[in-house]
Amino acid sequence: MGEQSASRLEGDRYQHLLSWYELLRLLEADSPFESGHVEHPAAGSADDVTLHARPGSGVASRYMQVKWHVDHRDTYSLAGLVTPPREGNSLLRKLLESWLALRPQGPVEIWLLSNWASAADLGRYLHGRDHCFTDAFFVQPPRGALKKHWAEWEQRLGVPAETLRAFCKDLRLRLGVGGIADVEEQVDDRMGRLGLRMGRQPRALAVDGLREWIEVGGGRKRVTPESLREAIRAWGLRASREDLPAVSLWIHGWARRTWDVPPTEELDWTAYFDRDTRTVPSEAVWRDTLLPSLRAVRQRLSRRPDGALIDLRGKLPLSTVLSVGFHFPEVGGYRFRVEQPTRGETFLWRSDVKPSGRGLRVTRHEVHADATALLVVFQMTGDANADVERFLSERPGHFRAVLYLEPEDGPHDGAVGSDADAVAFAVQAREQLRRAHNALRTEVTHLILYAPAACCLFLGQRLNAVGPVVAYERTGACDYAPSLTLQTG
Repeated sequence: MGEQSASRLEGDRYQHLLSWYELLRLLEADSPFESGHVEHPAAGSADDVTLHARPGSGVASRYMQVKWHVDHRDTYSLAGLVTPPREGNSLLRKLLESWLALRPQGPVEIWLLSNWASAADLGRYLHGRDHCFTDAFFVQPPRGALKKHWAEWEQRLGVPAETLRAFCKDLRLRLGVGGIADVEEQVDDRMGRLGLRMGRQPRALAVDGLREWIEVGGGRKRVTPESLREAIRAWGLRASREDLPAVSLWIHGWARRTWDVPPTEELDWTAYFDRDTRTVPSEAVWRDTLLPSLRAVRQRLSRRPDGALIDLRGKLPLSTVLSVGFHFPEVGGYRFRVEQPTRGETFLWRSDVKPSGRGLRVTRHEVHADATALLVVFQMTGDANADVERFLSERPGHFRAVLYLEPEDGPHDGAVGSDADAVAFAVQAREQLRRAHNALRTEVTHLILYAPAACCLFLGQRLNAVGPVVAYERTGACDYAPSLTLQTG
């Protein structure tokens, strides 16, 4: 009984954490949702947390079921979704019934959120981007193993093929969400981005508040942006000024965006960038226009007593992000908080966190002994080796050596999982650049970036004493061109 109670408490906590995380979407700038609900009385099995779309927003309302499992002994498979337990209906049958009851209200999405991952037969048909089924899942007539599963779904769920396909198009399977610790990290990041306190106590206050809403029931379970702000005030979740950056810097490159808090300083560089053609500013534009404006912003912020911690926002090329970091160096006391998309969500990463224990794998290839330039490939999230080989073949005799810097487990999507990882990799990369520069006595370092933007920002803050650094930007499918030069001394 004790183990069952512990499991039930863990499941409740998991559900409440994810519910709080989803309800916070109501406070985001330009949120398409006008209200939410915890344990919605009319949502059937998809009732744990709901988000109701604002009329005219162009999005569907979301009805979500949260499933917690104490271990990872199993996964969700195509067959398992429609296999009923000893008593009651299968998981997919329950979600289908919710969809049938809700869809007369307008566009709806039925979500399953769980710490269990998908089996290979199911996962191959799920988009990593938005958790919906891929087009291949709906190809008619289905072939191979999928044909058998479609027939089983139709038979077990007892609905026409057209109805089943419509339901599947509105189904979202967000599987492998992570354990309680992972969700706590996601909650902290969203709370921090919204100017709320982070950590164990604020999370506990929010979870206790949600539990009270559910216990009281009735109208207390309906949540609006106004009632959510009032709860945040009553629970003391608003962060103090000491916890938040006092100044914000917006730099528009690929596109213009706005955020919820007006900027202290703003630079609009969109006239010099074109994402469709991958056009970036020339060295002359950097020298005569962009760098003077960036230095002027730094000078104005340096006069402020609260200007050392900067909330940076903007859609920028990696070489530009590197340059921003370089002009606001760590040794100058500057610290950043920056948005970083990770695992399909946007987190706030800080440059002043303690580095994680992650290490870099360093590989150096000698190329031409008489050359005076060093090529460094900072590849965290993808393997650029093939592109680099082509890059080298087009520049024979230009580089003394090539230095590959990558995570110890190899470059892959998600290799940089946190700001602590990003700082660790940036610190080690700076040290490896210094060592190679001094050992090879090269005159200039050429840098190819294949990493999260925040990682490039943190590296730029630490670049010094390695001579000129030429940062490259990707200009095509496998082409790189020099973007700007940083004089690191």
